[in-house]
Amino acid sequence: MFFKVIYLQVLLFASTSATCSVGPAPAGFYMPDSLREVSFRYTMINNLILLPVTVNDTIQLNLILDTGCRNLVLFGKRFQKLFSFEPDKQVQFSGLGDGRSVSGNLALGNKVAIDAVLGTQIPIVVVPRQNVFRMFPTVDGVIGYDIFTKFEVEINASEQRITFRPAATAALAGDFIHVPIRIEDSRPLIDCRVIFTPEKSHLSDLMIDTGSTLGLLLKTTSIKNYAVLNGERAVLGRGFNGLIEGIETRIEKLMVNDMEIRSIRTGIIQSPWHNYASIGMDILKDYTLVLNYCKGYAGFRKS
Repeated sequence: MFFKVIYLQVLLFASTSATCSVGPAPAGFYMPDSLREVSFRYTMINNLILLPVTVNDTIQLNLILDTGCRNLVLFGKRFQKLFSFEPDKQVQFSGLGDGRSVSGNLALGNKVAIDAVLGTQIPIVVVPRQNVFRMFPTVDGVIGYDIFTKFEVEINASEQRITFRPAATAALAGDFIHVPIRIEDSRPLIDCRVIFTPEKSHLSDLMIDTGSTLGLLLKTTSIKNYAVLNGERAVLGRGFNGLIEGIETRIEKLMVNDMEIRSIRTGIIQSPWHNYASIGMDILKDYTLVLNYCKGYAGFRKS
């Protein structure tokens, strides 16, 4: 079973910040000045976006594009000999699942190429022991926040095409539903109303999570409040820290600005620190999605 949820928060500095800028920075991702956008097809695994990436000119990788991930992270022992790591520096990871957090080794100053999108001085974290993708040898790791801070990213799941544009000069096309987003702890959040039944609903922060194959995931500090729903205890999937257990149910609809999504498969999990929701690729695959962290908006267009 593939990971229904892959949420990864790397407790490491970000190499870039979500501010508008024009022209390539001395470190981080950029595209050549001669290009207005970069567009190419990608492959998918269980609805997740798999990007072809080249590191340091010779290392060919396939990385999942994950808005829940701060840095570029690789999994597996085979990467230990390919990088020079910072001595005595371990990076701690935490994510969804019942297991313990794990650690990785930090390599600085790397070159990265994603088609014509280039990156310099990119930090990479290698987790040699806990390879969450061991059953899927075509997947090497994840990449996220570092890319989204510099570009407007358009994901067309029906065509399996991704497009990067300089974030500061991009503008959302008129046929998209415009939704304001805010970036908190490297995650894109929007406001929503979750409607369980005609009698029960609540407002929530909603994370746009391209690293999740679920439809809707709710994290709550009091899962007993949802016992009245017509749901069952189940293993929802496997996250970075192990198996994810919770309630599996279906809600009536999700309201995001003027957008209404009906009859959504939903997982509800207990969390000691969080009360928020996330929307994953089981829903996002039905839309063309635009994310612009710099200008603070998302765009949705039904495929």
